[in-house]
Amino acid sequence: MTLQLGKSPRSSRTAPGGAPARPKARREQAVVAVLPFQDQRADGGDAPLCEGIADEVLQALNHLDGLQIVSRTTSFRYGGPALSPQAAGRHLHATAILAGSLRKDDRLLMLKADLVDVKTGRVTWSKAYAFDRQDLFTTLDDIIRNVASTLHVRATLRPRYAVDLEAYEHYLLGRHHYFRFNRQGMALATQMYRRALALDPRFPSAWAGLANCAAYSYIYIDRTEPQRELAEAASSRALELDPYLAEAHASRGAALSAAGQGDEAEAAFETALRLDPNLYEAAYFYARHCFAAGKPERAIEYFEWAAALRPEDFQSILLVAQVYHSLGLEDEAERARRSGLALVEAHLERVPGDPRARYLGANALVALGERDKGLAWARMARGLDPDDSMLLYNLGCIHALADDPEESLACLERAVDGGLSQKDWFAHDGDLDSIRAHPRFRELMARL
Repeated sequence: MTLQLGKSPRSSRTAPGGAPARPKARREQAVVAVLPFQDQRADGGDAPLCEGIADEVLQALNHLDGLQIVSRTTSFRYGGPALSPQAAGRHLHATAILAGSLRKDDRLLMLKADLVDVKTGRVTWSKAYAFDRQDLFTTLDDIIRNVASTLHVRATLRPRYAVDLEAYEHYLLGRHHYFRFNRQGMALATQMYRRALALDPRFPSAWAGLANCAAYSYIYIDRTEPQRELAEAASSRALELDPYLAEAHASRGAALSAAGQGDEAEAAFETALRLDPNLYEAAYFYARHCFAAGKPERAIEYFEWAAALRPEDFQSILLVAQVYHSLGLEDEAERARRSGLALVEAHLERVPGDPRARYLGANALVALGERDKGLAWARMARGLDPDDSMLLYNLGCIHALADDPEESLACLERAVDGGLSQKDWFAHDGDLDSIRAHPRFRELMARL
């Protein structure tokens, strides 16, 4: 499957009704990089907001035909005053750079945005804004339209909910913690989403985030009715507030998947990706659902889709490697593992204390024959977060690959004791094939 950066794998398929899509006139695409807006506060306290609004603009531009957008993780490395926008653009091989700055003063925000032509260094569009905190998204939409117009592409934007600024900042922190995919991160994300909703109860994205936390917790941490009910209620509320929000449909899919309603979950994920083919979490959640449901070919499609949307993300590419392995497609598995391992190593240079990167990388190392290094990484991951059920499950997989069945089973038993209850993943994970006949594994499956 050949994927284009920032576009879904379905972008080249036929138009609705089966008719071939009409070829567009070919022209060179602008390659645009968005830098994190510079925080004008002396203590850097608004940096999360600066990154969040830059990401909002980046994701919106990524939806526009005729633009190629440099991924967030790649471009955000070049934020700050050390490099000029033109110099950053040359490093990123971009044709245009969007940079800016933000100052927040009580209810008033002052934001300046500049679009720079990398070849000439000329500022092709610039505007300074001063606006009330409730007008953040109106201002961002104006930036997106002006950038699109300057680059000669069409921008059609859907109206967005005018969220309270403080609620939006809590929401951004919630997303940061959620994507750590561990017990501590989920607790902090839940807290941040609840704070956002206390400030703005009609914020649909925060309801979707809360539903995601509850669905994850129900599967991996705390399989209790209150968690399932929270996932159900929060995802329903998100959809009630905005039935056209792809993020809400993705959270609904996660809630339904956790509750074992497979067909309904798949319909929700399909709707999310129809509304927004560039929504990473929709493709990622859908892939995990398909793998757990015993549909590995579809899991491959959606993991590859997610990897195309975030080419810097190590998770999807390393998880699809495991699916390829489960199907006996070892060449594809090795390709994915080597690509994912390179991403993990780059990530760990920036965030050495990330246990998920460490244990997913450890799995790849052991599978690629680097057993000692992989087990060393596994020990490091365990030292960072020894009681997390997701980590323990993955350690079970690593030790199974390393021909250490006793340690593998000990880790898997502790993962189940810690709340992990997704039996279907145990049933379909090829990493566990070497221990399936073991009596302790059969007993474990019976417990689930």
